[in-house]
Amino acid sequence: MVNLPEEAKEMFDNENCDKENPLVWIATVGTMDKEGSPHLAPVCFTKVLDDDKILVAINFATKTMYNIETYSKVALGTAVHYDGYMIKGSGTIIRKGTNFEEVKEMVKARFGDKIKPVAAILIDIEEVYSLKPGPGSKKIV
Repeated sequence: MVNLPEEAKEMFDNENCDKENPLVWIATVGTMDKEGSPHLAPVCFTKVLDDDKILVAINFATKTMYNIETYSKVALGTAVHYDGYMIKGSGTIIRKGTNFEEVKEMVKARFGDKIKPVAAILIDIEEVYSLKPGPGSKKIV
């Protein structure tokens, strides 16, 4: 089991889409455009569920969803001036159930009924990297 460091939890946890928190980026690889085409998208509603799982609300990201459904591999990154983290893992698209209801409530608390999530991504964290500059391996978990 991966043990996500507390500082990383704080940086990735933004279930209210607070503009004061660092933005999180999700990277995927897919074939929607061409074989092995990388895709990167910002995500706002993120919630650390425990040491090895992060929940992400998907409001508009059709390429992200397609890529995860096809290949499942994802990376999340966040940073504030030379300090940040990258997470690599596997994602699962969720369109019903407890986790989906949870992201619906997260988005509704911030935007009311203006925006309605189409899915949630449950990310199983497999690796954690520090994005601080310096020599040597950045893998911390």
